[in-house]
Amino acid sequence: MVLKIIIYAAIGLVSAAIGSLLTRYFIFRDCAGVLREDHSDPDEAPYLFLELKQEGLLKIQTKKYVVFKVLRENYIPRE
Repeated sequence: MVLKIIIYAAIGLVSAAIGSLLTRYFIFRDCAGVLREDHSDPDEAPYLFLELKQEGLLKIQTKKYVVFKVLRENYIPRE
C-alpha cells in the first residue's frame, strides 16, 4: 500500500516536471523580446524599456497576444 503511494507520487512529480519544462519551452519559444524594469530611483515609478528581437516586430503585428521576458535591473547602483 505504501509502495503504491510512493510510486504514484513519483510518477506525478515526474509528469509535472516534464509538463512544466514543455510549457516553459513553448512559451519562451515565441518570446518577442525583453521588457526591462529599472528601479534605480526608489522615489519614482520604475522605468520600462522594451527590447524587441529581430523578428519581434512581426510577432507583435501578427498576433493577438505576445510574450516578453521580464528583467528587473538597476542601471544606477544604489549607494
